[in-house]
Amino acid sequence: MLPRIDAILNGAPLANTPPCDAVQCDFSVFWPASQLAQQRQFNTLYSPHAFSLFREHVLFAGEPRLDWYYPPPSLLPLLPLGHLSVGVAFLVWTVLLILLAVVMLRTARVSWMVICCSLVSPAALWCIEVGQWDIFCGAALIAGFLLLSQRPFASGILLSLLIFKPQPAIVTPVALFAQRHWRVMIGGLVGATVICLATTMLLGGDVWRQWLLFGLADARQNLIRGHPIGLEESASLFWALRKAGASLSEAFLAQNLCAVFALAAVWHAWSRPYFEKLDRIAIVVIASTLVCPYFFVVDLVALGIVLTLVMEHKRWQIGSFDALLWLWPMLSPAIFIWTGWLLSPFVMLLGLLYFWSINVLKFRTLSVSMNA
Repeated sequence: MLPRIDAILNGAPLANTPPCDAVQCDFSVFWPASQLAQQRQFNTLYSPHAFSLFREHVLFAGEPRLDWYYPPPSLLPLLPLGHLSVGVAFLVWTVLLILLAVVMLRTARVSWMVICCSLVSPAALWCIEVGQWDIFCGAALIAGFLLLSQRPFASGILLSLLIFKPQPAIVTPVALFAQRHWRVMIGGLVGATVICLATTMLLGGDVWRQWLLFGLADARQNLIRGHPIGLEESASLFWALRKAGASLSEAFLAQNLCAVFALAAVWHAWSRPYFEKLDRIAIVVIASTLVCPYFFVVDLVALGIVLTLVMEHKRWQIGSFDALLWLWPMLSPAIFIWTGWLLSPFVMLLGLLYFWSINVLKFRTLSVSMNA
């Protein structure tokens, strides 16, 4: 990041940068998307070939292909960035997301120690480096869960912000239904509705049509063929099985079975009173990685935050498995590069079983001692 920042501040020409050999990595998709959204050229935005040509035009030739298939609300926060140069926009975007994450976590009364440790977790650093959403989304998810009981409507508003990038919150409704958090769900519905209405008012209705007709189809094609710049960042069971030689039908079947198991674990954890609050949140965050077939280690920022909260709750007595999960976004790409194995979904499955089993075993031990 330091060479990048130095080049931006000194007005150096554009250059492809590590780790993804693109201009500011994932932000090389966000910045062109903001320009096309300003011009309402949604047919170009959601057309992979046309979007690729536009990226090369506004950046330079040779950019690795990265498509835009985010839902229309994702364009809303990006709109102002198109007025800035790509380097300055990248810095503004990164700083704002970090500040908003800090504000949300402090609103939920998360300690400064946890916030600082979370911001230097491997997932958070990876997110900062590639210019992704996940520091913002992870903080919104964890802050929303921490405020469930004290400020339910505000909790729902925070959770509704995950509409910008839904993967980390894909199983959240199951948890909310399991505990009958109706006010939280109303707040989430209000927040999501306001965001969608604002998107339609500012961008028009055609953006939704283009996304439904072409964006979703392109996302499916990207899922089937694998991520265009490599799988080392993946945390997807579907891609892990495809890399191991499974057919499409076999990979989809295993993904669906795993999703059912993860959803059942979330329902069980959130419908039983003896589960610890932080363990419940950890189960939701991990289950999202197992349910969603399009998932990356950069999407694990929320896991880094909740693991740090768990370690604080245990008075910083850090277990080896806690450390493994916290460091996993750094270890997973390295292991894939060395071995060709995508182990993330299996480690996440172990994490789910870990947080689920310690609460069940604690409850059974307590029940036996009380009966005795």
